[in-house]
Amino acid sequence: MNAESLPAEAWDWIVIDQLEFETIIGIYPHEREQVQPLRMDIRLGVVPFLDAAQSDDISTTVDYQRVCETIMALVQAGAFNLVETLAERTVAALFAAFPIQAIQLSVSKPLALPYTRGVGVEIFRRRPVADALPR
Repeated sequence: MNAESLPAEAWDWIVIDQLEFETIIGIYPHEREQVQPLRMDIRLGVVPFLDAAQSDDISTTVDYQRVCETIMALVQAGAFNLVETLAERTVAALFAAFPIQAIQLSVSKPLALPYTRGVGVEIFRRRPVADALPR
């Protein structure tokens, strides 16, 4: 099965709910002075898990611990003005590091506005065909 020829409805999904971390993010001076908590929900579209399920071997699938470590390293390495920037850089880093075909990602700033549970962005990106990794 070739990842590029696999229709989106045939992908399996790895789900990471509520990854929590702190970073400098925001455009206002008070946001640039101290870290803020963020939450990220991630869905990773991958080729079906059949090989991983049959072999019971983590090397045949995407290791979600390594995904979280990649995101945490990105967040700790930089400060961001916009959650949009963080979201796009996260997607780029994950496509570069893992055989992921699609990513749905949401980033929320839970303390940004006192009258909300959080504000943020949600994006969906497919791996560009030119970048498709063979499986």
